[in-house]
Amino acid sequence: MIDFDRDISFQRRMLDVLDARSKAGLHNLANQDVAGFKRYVVRFEDLLKQAEAGGSGAEDVEPVTERDQSGRPGANNVVVMEELAMLGKTSLLHDMMTRRVGSYFATLNKAVVGR
Repeated sequence: MIDFDRDISFQRRMLDVLDARSKAGLHNLANQDVAGFKRYVVRFEDLLKQAEAGGSGAEDVEPVTERDQSGRPGANNVVVMEELAMLGKTSLLHDMMTRRVGSYFATLNKAVVGR
């Protein structure tokens, strides 16, 4: 049997993570020419693996947005192609997750309405 509450909770959390990644990526691109700017990254998957190893689920894991301090001090570390690739991947995952959530609610609607 599928645990729908847990599945919807995971999908909601993933949509939150993808939203945070999109915002971070757009912010990074907007600041690509600012001297000394360090890009933002959103960590979630590794935190989710740790939580699941400890017996928790996705609902207990919050995405973490942090600065990537790699590169020379005082140098900008935004790589435009990497940011664009991340935004493309994020867009595809967002589309997949919204379709999955939509399908779930369409099934619920069909069960309630009967069509």
